[in-house]
Amino acid sequence: MKIILVRHGKPTASDNSIVDAVGFARWVRKYNHSLVHSSSLPSEYLRKKTIGSYTISSDLNRAKHSAELCSGKAPDLVLRELRGMDIPRLKLPSSISVDNWLVISRLCWFLGVSGRSESFRVGRHRVLSAVDLLLEQVQKNGDITVFGHGLINSFIAKELQRRGWCLQKKSKGFWGATELVNITKRSN
Repeated sequence: MKIILVRHGKPTASDNSIVDAVGFARWVRKYNHSLVHSSSLPSEYLRKKTIGSYTISSDLNRAKHSAELCSGKAPDLVLRELRGMDIPRLKLPSSISVDNWLVISRLCWFLGVSGRSESFRVGRHRVLSAVDLLLEQVQKNGDITVFGHGLINSFIAKELQRRGWCLQKKSKGFWGATELVNITKRSN
């Protein structure tokens, strides 16, 4: 059995402008509602890997749109548990680039500062729930392709490896794919 974890394509709202705290909060909202940019397409290799696969997506637009662009159909299943990890919105008194806001926000999140966003602990619990759901689906449907988000895909891959799955291939960035296979012995 195989699970392919795919990061969504480049969103329409992915600029790296200089913004203050309010502007960053607006950017996060816009990013969370984005579709995939028309110039961002999956590789032919990835498209071929997903043909005939049962597809699962997070409920965010960019992940559902990525599933459609890659597999040629809407996802077979949409799971809220696969949403990207929340991005804390901090009230810092400066204007910096979106990329810098993201780095600072993630560092704070890992250190336990999450504000009104999902905490690292709650996010980690959500990963465990997502993995349980994915394992149910792979048992029911065979090979699956999951369209999600970078950080949660990384946590899911680590948890699958902890549970006996073997990493076969990994690529990063938009349309990055992590392929895992089940190496545990099946009972006859």
